[in-house]
Amino acid sequence: MENPQCTFNRILVATDFSAAAEAALKQAIWVARTNQSQLTVVHVLPDLRDSPRTLSGPKMQMLMELLYGEGEDFEEFTSAMERQTLTELQRIVSNQQASDLDIKYRVLHGETIIELTNEVRNGGFDLVLTGTQGNTGWEQFFIGSTAGRTIRQCPASVWIVKESDLRPPNVVLTAVDFSEASNIVAKHALMIAKQSDAEYHLLHVIDSMDIAEDLVSRVPNGSTLRDEICEEAKKHLDDFAQNLDADGRQIHTHLRWGTPWKEIRDHANYLKADLIAMGTVGRSGIAGLLLGNTAEKVLGACNSSILTAKPSDFVSPIP
Repeated sequence: MENPQCTFNRILVATDFSAAAEAALKQAIWVARTNQSQLTVVHVLPDLRDSPRTLSGPKMQMLMELLYGEGEDFEEFTSAMERQTLTELQRIVSNQQASDLDIKYRVLHGETIIELTNEVRNGGFDLVLTGTQGNTGWEQFFIGSTAGRTIRQCPASVWIVKESDLRPPNVVLTAVDFSEASNIVAKHALMIAKQSDAEYHLLHVIDSMDIAEDLVSRVPNGSTLRDEICEEAKKHLDDFAQNLDADGRQIHTHLRWGTPWKEIRDHANYLKADLIAMGTVGRSGIAGLLLGNTAEKVLGACNSSILTAKPSDFVSPIP
């Protein structure tokens, strides 16, 4: 039986009807079905009162007439957009043959990251899935531009799905710095690997620019500093792996030295990883690497999808 703390119970998938969003929806349906989760599909419409800044020509004229004309006309137009969007949400889900799932639909108005964050807070979601690319224009929100902010600011775990990922992962790579966030995301990733029967790999990157002073003073005569650092890091990594509830599944451990995001990218490419998991708030020092913006750098540099988690005391900066 899976650890209840590692199970995704309420899943939110954001779509802008792009190819990447379709991939995110497919993954969300697979996760929801595997975990018997409740799934909510959401689309965020832009705030029409802010839209004139991005419009020109006939669309600008039409919207200005609505905004400054009769209030009933604007209300009717907004309601029509919501109905049309809801119909489209139901259509794309019906194409996935997911009638066995408990699926709800939400149409929101405003800035994407703000609305998603508030929806997570109000709905108690523990996982958000979204794509890395989206459609531009005032009719759709540009999900690609919000991926980094979602990783940083959304209080739930976030799975950023690449457009090519239309199936459960075959190879899962978790980059760890031994922090609480690393522990959380490693368990999530291990659960996903078990459910998809995927290879599971743990990677720790030693940042050569981040060496604890107390370790330098403890290096024995005749021993190189790098050897001592690697030995201590390997011990941490082995202990970390043993503390995971692998349930008989083999955990492959890897230790690398260098710039964290580059080493994660290179190792993911070497393994042909479908999913890279990592914490978004880590700690520095020889015990680990700082995974602050590492996840965003990896997201931009890799073809793999990214799963991120935050520590339990994380507070979103979005009010």
